[in-house]
Amino acid sequence: MLREGAQQLSLTLSAATVSQFATFIEEIQRWSTIADLLSQTDPATLIRKHILDSLALMPWIPGGSRVLDLGSGAGFPGLPLAIAKPEVHVTLIEARRKRANFLKAAIRALTLRNINAHEGRAEQLSQTENLSAAFDVVVTRATWSLSLLLTLARPFLRPEGIVMAMKGPRLQHELEEQREAIKTTGFVHTDTKSYTLAGNEKRALAFFSQTCRRETQLR
Repeated sequence: MLREGAQQLSLTLSAATVSQFATFIEEIQRWSTIADLLSQTDPATLIRKHILDSLALMPWIPGGSRVLDLGSGAGFPGLPLAIAKPEVHVTLIEARRKRANFLKAAIRALTLRNINAHEGRAEQLSQTENLSAAFDVVVTRATWSLSLLLTLARPFLRPEGIVMAMKGPRLQHELEEQREAIKTTGFVHTDTKSYTLAGNEKRALAFFSQTCRRETQLR
């Protein structure tokens, strides 16, 4: 199912990569009662709704980039991106302790070297030296409004960095509804990509670029 779904996204996964995803699924199932990660943890649902949804971003993640998964939750999309694209470095941020502990445990179980996880709120972590203005891409599946997401993401971004917001079929409605609020964040909506998951589930990915370089980023 994972290989077939990846092929529908024009992606090819090696046997080693598929094996790592199997380990990831096992870790989610093992931790699900401890950390309240997801409502459904059967492999088919995890692959279709979460892993493949995360892998759909791969064509737009530049090789060698530093990616921040903001509000990572159960590790989506950051962990699948780190598994399938080892040339990028991924950082996960999660405010809830149990979920952050799960992320760190999953990284250890998968022996991944291109990813790390931090527990804490974005507002505080964005002020730390190794995270402030450090990333090329900020991505999230969290349910923040677009304007709040952009406000939270901006301190983490390098001057040329972008934000990628993973949304459902109502993305266009949200963009129109928050048009004025988005203008105040220092970002501009530059593109939207739509894709369909197995089961005909519609997804959309919104891209935002910064409208100006902040002095604090240029120092």
